[in-house]
Order: sequence, then structure tokens, then C-alpha cells
Amino acid sequence: MPTNGQPDKRKYYDAWAKMMITIWEDKIIKLNVRDTGALLSSFATHVEAAANGEVAKIVHTYNYYGRMVDMGVGRGVSKADSGEGSGRRAKPWYNKSYYHSVKVLSEKTAELYGEQFQTILFETLNF
Repeated sequence: MPTNGQPDKRKYYDAWAKMMITIWEDKIIKLNVRDTGALLSSFATHVEAAANGEVAKIVHTYNYYGRMVDMGVGRGVSKADSGEGSGRRAKPWYNKSYYHSVKVLSEKTAELYGEQFQTILFETLNF
């Protein structure tokens, strides 16, 4: 809930968490990582709040084997064995988009908390 005219950080984090799932789903479809559709249908997210109401953690869940698909390994194929003759190749749906989005989230979080700090400081000095 917004306080002192500050944006609702919880809404921003909820929207970010849902957008990550959309990005991953789009990437999985584009890379044709859909043998059974189990990975695509396994995504879920939950934004957990701390006791003071601030966002404490953003949790994404999905079938773990999706990470193996991302790296081109699994079912007895190691990273070293996943070369040309293995019949496996990496389908990078996760890492690049995730790390880029976390960077954007970090920058936005710094901005949101910076604005909140400015408001608190202003209100304290102008009591």
C-alpha cells in the first residue's frame, strides 16, 4: 500500500514476477522446448512480504528439468558430452533473460527506496 504518496512497491514486484513468467513462456515457445508441455505449464510465482509489509522475497517455481534444457544437459548427457554428436543442444530460455531482468529490478528497487528515503528525510526535517 502506498504511504506518503510513494508508489506501491508490492504491485511493482507482483507485476515483475508475472512478467518474468511471460518472458520465460515466450522463450520456451520460440525455442520449441515443449515436448510434453509440462515445463510450460509448471510456472508459478509468489511474492512474500516481511512483517512490516515490505517485499521480502520473490519466488518462482517450475519443473527443475527446465534448467537442464537451458544448458543442453540431462538424461545422462553432461555439459562436456553435449557437443555436436550428442543430439542435444542448449535451448537458453532462462539465464540471459533472468539476469537481465534482475538487473532492471535492482535498479527500480534502488529508485523506489531512494524516493521513500527522500520523503522520510523531508518529513523528518519539516516536522
